[in-house]
Amino acid sequence: MSIKEKINIVYIDDEREEAISAYLEDYYQNDKYVIEYEEIKFIGEKGYESLLESPIVASANVILIDSKLFENDSIKHSGKFSGEEFRMILRKVFPFIEVLVISQNGENKEYDIIPKYRSGSSEIEMEYYGRVLKSKLDECIGKVITFRKISRKLESNKGIEKFLIEKALDSLNGINNYEDLAKEDIDRLITAFQKIEQE
Repeated sequence: MSIKEKINIVYIDDEREEAISAYLEDYYQNDKYVIEYEEIKFIGEKGYESLLESPIVASANVILIDSKLFENDSIKHSGKFSGEEFRMILRKVFPFIEVLVISQNGENKEYDIIPKYRSGSSEIEMEYYGRVLKSKLDECIGKVITFRKISRKLESNKGIEKFLIEKALDSLNGINNYEDLAKEDIDRLITAFQKIEQE
């Protein structure tokens, strides 16, 4: 019997939603993989850099993040930005982490945002997240597994420069190269994303 691969799922919020937390910790399952779950309480005063420097974030395979996380008044940042913009920043630093953005403002297919449960629905919270979140999580895990399979092939490929393979594998394994990216670079990225959104 083969050993199941492990998938790390991380939920990041400043005010965690109990239903999301309960669904991810107690209800979500994937028969093919061992699911490990962790949460991070985001503290605005520490800024988004605290997440990029977090070993929990670095070792994540799938992250669920609130769309409004970086928009409250306590954020240590010159310009506020959204969870979907942070998803792009995270992809620059950790290209192999899959990020899901969830919002209380409802679905936004253009930016691939998942709506949070609304009270008064005909479904209970766990049914709702089972319907809306499970398929998205399964899809993200599928992408992570594909990256892992490709990385195994990559390791045995003698035609590719060793340094490039090591950089790719480090990123896939959550080794943080954040220090290669200056805060000013990320701030410029955020400004560029905001301009695109306004057009």
